Amino acid sequence: MAGKVKLKVVPSMFSDFIEKLNTVASIDDTVKLKIDNENILMYAMLGGGNVILAFKNFLLPTKEYFDNDMEDFSLDIIIPSAKKFVKNLAFIKDMDKIGFDVSYKESPDDDSLYIARGLQISSGKFKVNWLGGEGGTIRDIGKAALAQRLDVRNKKWTFNIPNSDFLDIKKLSGINGERIINMDVVKGIVTLSEKSSWELEVDNLNDDRVASLILNKRFLSCINDKMESIEFIIFDNFMLIKDENSNLMLSFEQDFSDDE
Repeated sequence: MAGKVKLKVVPSMFSDFIEKLNTVASIDDTVKLKIDNENILMYAMLGGGNVILAFKNFLLPTKEYFDNDMEDFSLDIIIPSAKKFVKNLAFIKDMDKIGFDVSYKESPDDDSLYIARGLQISSGKFKVNWLGGEGGTIRDIGKAALAQRLDVRNKKWTFNIPNSDFLDIKKLSGINGERIINMDVVKGIVTLSEKSSWELEVDNLNDDRVASLILNKRFLSCINDKMESIEFIIFDNFMLIKDENSNLMLSFEQDFSDDE
């Protein structure tokens, strides 16, 4: 069965919603939204099959962004070419007159789950029409599975970068040509560097830990730089950077050879 849902956008939050969508799209150009009466789960991932090289999500309170009663249904929306989608939305001028219509088909497994076939976002005379992506284009991850996978109780160790140092690192990364930042720990001293140009000591773990990690520069823009201190949470196979409503997971098994 097919139908249409009209989402009631909270005008003051539309710009914030689009900004978060743009942040997630910097991981991959296909973004998924899972919307129910409680939360909006927004995410994108880099990788194929069961291998996730990078993952960014936001978990947002639905009522802050959409004033709808969704107790009887939930929405799955896949947005292909998400970066172009965001650029088109930049032409919406009147935030008080936004329409957000979702054309859907019911899931064959759950008639309360609506799978988006298309979106129309309108403001006055201007409309953005977008086809929804196919289900197989991005792995489906639920809130419970995400919480289990990123449970910080399973961490191995952590280090912190003060905000001022992190902002300097972002500026330095834009000056120099290397694609990765080295993250080295020697006798508990944590140093970030581009080997041929600069290095910066950011933390002291006060132990004898030795480690060597790398961070692709392209993911710096996915990290919230408004926090007083950015905590890097280290698991067996990935690092996690999180804040109040988002997670950034970066695998240790990244291959940067094909990066542009």
